Amino acid sequence: MTKSTIKLRPASLQDYAAMETVDPLLATGKDRGRVVRELMALGESWVAEADGVVTGFAIASHHFFARPFVDLLVVADDRRRLGIGRALMGACEAAHDDDRMFTSTNESNAPMRALLAQAGWQVSGVVENLDPGDPELVFVKFRP
Repeated sequence: MTKSTIKLRPASLQDYAAMETVDPLLATGKDRGRVVRELMALGESWVAEADGVVTGFAIASHHFFARPFVDLLVVADDRRRLGIGRALMGACEAAHDDDRMFTSTNESNAPMRALLAQAGWQVSGVVENLDPGDPELVFVKFRP
């Protein structure tokens, strides 16, 4: 698969079953699934497809101090490092008109931190005590 075969489109609730194959925690964690479905209903979410199969998704909202925020980005394990995550983040960035956008990830999530650094995001803060021993890093990207 090449980057040119990645198709991005707005996510709909009809995509939810396919998204569960990308992120099994949607099926096993009832709160996660409920929150994702609620956020998807806002219409600020994207799926990535390759060869007609959902390979990743990004869920965004404006619930972070009324600023655009990428709440969740997930790429299928076997499709990582192919540009899907970066393409999804780019779709989220392009879909808003604020002067900045935020996201967060655990300090231990080195792949996401690397993606954010490569895409020009910068650390904006730290939240302790969400996951014991693994601080949540908040990132910002300013619109040029």
